[in-house]
Amino acid sequence: MADTRKDGVAIIMPVINERKNLQGLLPLLAEFNVFVVDDGSNDGTQEFCESLSHVHLIERGRKMGLVSAILEGFRHVPENCEYSIVLDSDFSHDPKYIPELHNYAIKNDADLVIGSRYAPGGKNGDEPLRRFISVSGNIAFRSAFSSRVKDATSGFRVYSKRAMAFLLASQSAEPVSPSYAGQIDVLRRLESAKMKVAEYPITFYRRKNGRSNLRNSDIMGFLSLLIRKGNLISYVMVGLSGILVNELILSLLFGVMGYPAELFSIEVSVVSNFILNDRLTFGKRDSIVSEVFFSRLARYNFYSLGGIGINAIVFYLLVALNVDIFISNFVGIVFAFLFTYISSTFFVWGEKIA
Repeated sequence: MADTRKDGVAIIMPVINERKNLQGLLPLLAEFNVFVVDDGSNDGTQEFCESLSHVHLIERGRKMGLVSAILEGFRHVPENCEYSIVLDSDFSHDPKYIPELHNYAIKNDADLVIGSRYAPGGKNGDEPLRRFISVSGNIAFRSAFSSRVKDATSGFRVYSKRAMAFLLASQSAEPVSPSYAGQIDVLRRLESAKMKVAEYPITFYRRKNGRSNLRNSDIMGFLSLLIRKGNLISYVMVGLSGILVNELILSLLFGVMGYPAELFSIEVSVVSNFILNDRLTFGKRDSIVSEVFFSRLARYNFYSLGGIGINAIVFYLLVALNVDIFISNFVGIVFAFLFTYISSTFFVWGEKIA
C-alpha cells in the first residue's frame, strides 16, 4: 500500500459504472491514496482502477447504497490518515477544491467540512429539477433537525479521523441509513454528538458522463428519515394539543363572552402551541437563547394567522374548481400547516432561509 504519511489524507469515491469519468479524474489524484468502492460495475471500471498504483479498489459486487460505500471506505483507510475526503467520480465535485477543503478542516479543527453550494460564495450549476430537489431537501432538513447547515445533502465532504471512528462505532447500535438519506443521517449524528461541522463554498457542476444514481426510493428514504428522526411529529402533536385547548376554552367561555370567545380561544391555543414548541420541539436551538420571548411569540402569531389565510385561499380556489369541499379544506389545512411549520422554524426559532 502506498505511503499516506505525506498528507495524512485519503480520497474515497463510491462508484457504479464510472469508467469514462474515472479515466479523466483518477490521474488528477495521483498524489493521494484513492479508495474506490465499486458496487458491481460492468463497464471496465474495476480493470481501470487496478491499473493505477495509487488506487485501492474495494469490490462489493452489488449496489448496497451510497453511504454504505462511504463507511466501507472508512474501514479501509490507513490508521495514519487524519482526514478522508469523499467526492463523486463524475466531475460534479471539482478536485481543485480538495486542498482547500482539507486545509479548511485543519485550520478550523473541524470533524466534518461540507463542500457547500449554498454557503456564501457557493454555486449550484446542476439542472433545474435537481436544484429544486436539492433546495427543498435542505430546507426540510434544517426544519426537521434544527440545523444551521445550509447544504446537508452535499456529498463533497471532509471527515476527521474522530468523525470516521464515531460513525463506524455507531453502526453497531443503530445502522446508518445506507443510501442517499444517509448523508443527512450522518450529519444528524455528528451534530448530535457535538462534533464541529463547517461549510466551505464550492461550485457544483453537472456530471460529465453517465446518469445519476438518485432514485425515487432514495427520496422516499430521505423523507422517511426526516419524519422518523426529526421534529415534525412533535410539531404535529403540539398542533393537535392546540386544537384541544381551543375547543376547551371555547366551551368554557362561549356562554359568557359569546362570539368573541372564539377569537380568545384561538389566541390561547396559539400561545399554548408556541410555549410547547419553544420548550419541546425547538428548544435545542442555540439561536433562540438570546431572542426575546414576546418578540418570538409575536412572529409566531403572525405566521399562524398567515397559515389561516393560506388555508382559506386554497379552500376557495379548489371549491371554485369544483373540488369537494371536504377535500378542499383538507388540502388547505396541509398547505397552511407546511407554511406555518417551515416559516416558524426559520423565522421564529431559527435564522432566515439563505
